[in-house]
Amino acid sequence: MSQPQNNIKVLYLARWYPNRYDPMPGLFIQRHAEAANKLCKIGVVYTHVVESEKIEGFETDLSLINSVVTAKVYYSNSKINFPIISPLMKAFRFFRANVIGIKKISEELEGFNILHVHVLTRLGVIALWYKWFKNKPYMISEHWSRYLPLTGDFKGGFRKWITKLVVKNASSVTTVTQNLANAMQSHGLKNPSYRVMANVVTDNFLMHPIQKKLKQKKTTFIHVSCFEDKSKNISGLLHVIKSLSKKRDDFIFKLVGEGMDFDFIKQYSTDIGLNKKTVIFTGLLEGKLLVKAMASADLMVVFSNYENFPVVINESFVLGVPVIATNVGGIPEFVDDSKGRLINAGDEKALENLLTAYLNKKLSFNNQKIRSESLNAFSPETIGQELCSIYQNLLKP
Repeated sequence: MSQPQNNIKVLYLARWYPNRYDPMPGLFIQRHAEAANKLCKIGVVYTHVVESEKIEGFETDLSLINSVVTAKVYYSNSKINFPIISPLMKAFRFFRANVIGIKKISEELEGFNILHVHVLTRLGVIALWYKWFKNKPYMISEHWSRYLPLTGDFKGGFRKWITKLVVKNASSVTTVTQNLANAMQSHGLKNPSYRVMANVVTDNFLMHPIQKKLKQKKTTFIHVSCFEDKSKNISGLLHVIKSLSKKRDDFIFKLVGEGMDFDFIKQYSTDIGLNKKTVIFTGLLEGKLLVKAMASADLMVVFSNYENFPVVINESFVLGVPVIATNVGGIPEFVDDSKGRLINAGDEKALENLLTAYLNKKLSFNNQKIRSESLNAFSPETIGQELCSIYQNLLKP
């Protein structure tokens, strides 16, 4: 007999998660946890290494975040700096931090039935140990683009061997796109139960009413990202904006977010002579402020060199905002001509032509249709039910 979903207790082991130093990493993991928590009982463990000057030893932040019990363990690495000993000490402290977090969550949940690993590989080793020695099944949700051919970041003989072992022994593997699943399997990461599962869009987006956009003097384009230029190619986007602004001034471009290259991008915008009234850097926007900014835009632009599938595309769709994006990663699995347009990565001329066509009203979209087709597909209820159904199947005798 299957376990009733409300009796299922799942321990999330998350490599990325919003934390005291940065509220952005792993938001999609947090949303999965909150979605599943509507039907099952979820507890999250996240560990974060910090500079030794900021913290001594291990510090645990146990809290209830949107009804999900969460243990965030902050710790410093060993100050020992020897070629062989240092990596071993770092690994030891990583696993110890997770053990501390798991103990806290296990106490709060009064035990757990399943482990759900978000992002390999080290966390998968912990889950594998629980399967072999505690008889607890585990599943994997992979979000990392390192397996994609363009990144070439999945390296190392031992890493590949242990990752294959972890994936092989998982009861299920989910990826946000089929493209990522194919990339993983091309590296020999085999499992009979791969499946695609979309990222969750929060209620702030789902409940925001689509409104007839007020006639504005200027069209609003928007880009939302973590400001990491190597992958997001924001500098290339600025080239397009600069070229377009030389020919017309009937648009503004909002760049939303912050991150490692924010200061560089902002300075680069000034260096190439972009007008601050044309390009608006909003900084980080969250919650209703982000929803309002995205909902008021006419078009979302994603100009990434490589990508898995950014959640801003889901979010734009449920707001009825079409998307122009590069044909990379899993993006073409979701963006079609009814919801936007695809261009080749780095093709600045193609992007400028599409923006020009939109401004000239030669390219248009049915905003209401985009929204209606997306609301259910990315809702917490839909994804939460899908996750808990997987958990339920994992516990079948």
